[in-house]
Amino acid sequence: MQALVKDARWVFVGSVVLQTLIFGLGSAITKIAYDSVTPLWCMALRFGIALLVFLIPFGGRIVRSLRAARLRDWLPAAAGMAVSYIGANIALDLTTATNVGFLVALPVVFAPFIAIPVLRRRYRLYHLPFQAAVVAGLFFLCSNGGAFSFGLGEALALMGSVGIACALVFGEKGLANLDVVTISATQVGVTFIASLAGALAFEPPLDVAAVEPAAWGVIAFLALASTCLTFALQNFALTKLESSTVSMLLTGEPIFTAAFSWMILGETLSPVGLAGAAIIVACLVGETYLDGRAAKASAAAPAVSAPSVPTAPAVEGASGVRARLVRSGA
Repeated sequence: MQALVKDARWVFVGSVVLQTLIFGLGSAITKIAYDSVTPLWCMALRFGIALLVFLIPFGGRIVRSLRAARLRDWLPAAAGMAVSYIGANIALDLTTATNVGFLVALPVVFAPFIAIPVLRRRYRLYHLPFQAAVVAGLFFLCSNGGAFSFGLGEALALMGSVGIACALVFGEKGLANLDVVTISATQVGVTFIASLAGALAFEPPLDVAAVEPAAWGVIAFLALASTCLTFALQNFALTKLESSTVSMLLTGEPIFTAAFSWMILGETLSPVGLAGAAIIVACLVGETYLDGRAAKASAAAPAVSAPSVPTAPAVEGASGVRARLVRSGA
């Protein structure tokens, strides 16, 4: 127990686990809001409220940080996040939540490969068996013993998964120059602008009076907990953990979604679904353990020593010897 407390890495791992728990609850209750508000308007309200939460206390700090930053420090991660949320929410209207859950949870496959050119990070072969096993586990969990098909909805969900992977990798890179609050606020802001533009272009005007109280409660939870808090937790974790590790931990989200769907919506898992959940948990533990060992080994590696350079006193001493030789007529 003392080792876990001393190892700060587990604080960052725990923040991602908490994030997946909140995401899982949010996924289970989002369709309650869809009973009286369309998906893109729901997103526009959610991210608009979240943006205000960031700007009211931190607006001045965020503006100062962005003035000193470059677009490449924050825009790629923010655009990836917007693509992920819009793709996943539209996909929910076109296909089953089961298929969307499986495909959106696949950034674990894409993130290590995107990190190769973006972060100049080599691919570690020990990722491969865990990635393959997680994909199988997600399929068993989200298909839940049923058939799996691929259409436009699945394509949008897959696009959302690539967007999340890009947000993780570029977010890790941007955090070298910007703080967690600024990166999170830009991701929220760009997603809000994209959602609002999509709602105005493709959905009927929002009838505020028709939005039911339960839907407002869901939107408030999604804005405050499932956006502000989770974005901050994710970017906080990226200051210590690699994007590939965070993407692996995020595959736990369908497990929490299934648990909350059982408690709130009465949905159940088949034995195949439960087996998928067990595979994912085993992979998360194994991958996190090996990543932790790799991080400790890297930190403990001895630094390469620089060539020795004569110090000033030694040089001066040599000059003094030569001066004494001259004075003595040598």
